Amino acid sequence: MTEKLNLTGPADLLATVPHLLGVKPAESFVVLTARAGSLGATLRMDAPEHAEPMNYAQTLTSHAANDEQATASYVIVYTDEDLDGYPYAAHVAALVNELAAARMPVRNVLLVTSGYWAEFGTDEQHTLAQITDSQANATLTYFGSAIDVDVYNPALLGTWTQRVEAPEGTEEDIEDACAAWAAVLEATANPDQQKARAIAAAFQHKMVRDFLFRETITTHNGNFADVMLGKFTGRPDWDRVDRAETLAFELMKVVPAGQRAPMLTLMGWLEWLKGHGSQADRYLKHAAADVPGFRLAVLLRELISRGALAEVARDNETAYKRRII
Repeated sequence: MTEKLNLTGPADLLATVPHLLGVKPAESFVVLTARAGSLGATLRMDAPEHAEPMNYAQTLTSHAANDEQATASYVIVYTDEDLDGYPYAAHVAALVNELAAARMPVRNVLLVTSGYWAEFGTDEQHTLAQITDSQANATLTYFGSAIDVDVYNPALLGTWTQRVEAPEGTEEDIEDACAAWAAVLEATANPDQQKARAIAAAFQHKMVRDFLFRETITTHNGNFADVMLGKFTGRPDWDRVDRAETLAFELMKVVPAGQRAPMLTLMGWLEWLKGHGSQADRYLKHAAADVPGFRLAVLLRELISRGALAEVARDNETAYKRRII
């Protein structure tokens, strides 16, 4: 699906945010960057509470500035605090100034509470039904976008399956694992249980896992660090990336809890490459819970928490194209 979704007003814009983040924001500031004719990055930070306005604004703006092609921005405040006035007014003012200084002037500031939405700084309140009933929300839902749906549910995946044994990590193991992974990425059907367990076992070995991560991307220079940071030699095959994420979920079905962290980390990393930081963090958090302190997941979460954007997502020519947005 490559159609273009036209946003005709604030309600449409507000309707897209939960779809972009994968969750309805609460007590948050959201910045949407904008490029010529389209939205760019979507960034969310917890509401500032006691944070000093200028520091908060500079931090959020520094994250938004990772979208080097942005020429404008939108600011949305989600809160139920101080409903009699204009919540976080000083923080909003500082953020507007910082974004303007960063050459991303704010087109609009919106306020969303649990009871209404409004243009920030105005007294006219609009019903939330305008958002849920908007054309944008209807279109996104129709084409399969869901909010607050987490595909990883350990209880539903079950605990009956036996653990797999990781390979020794020899060169032959790496070659065999990469060949098997490439084959299922290029296939249309999901692997049978035996093949899936063999690939899932390969993901359990750190070195083999790293090669499988790299094998997912065909436009790389061979450097694993570059691959992990999204520094590719060209536009990756995003259909292959989507396929890899689907397969990662299938692989989790054939191993028990405690062996799913590598696949969850792969899913989180792929979401980050797409520019979906919030979804990425959700998977990485699950990975760190499945195997406490799972190192790669922890490192990627730290990267995301600093507002880092994958190199591939910075360039409109190489970035993942959101469906109809």
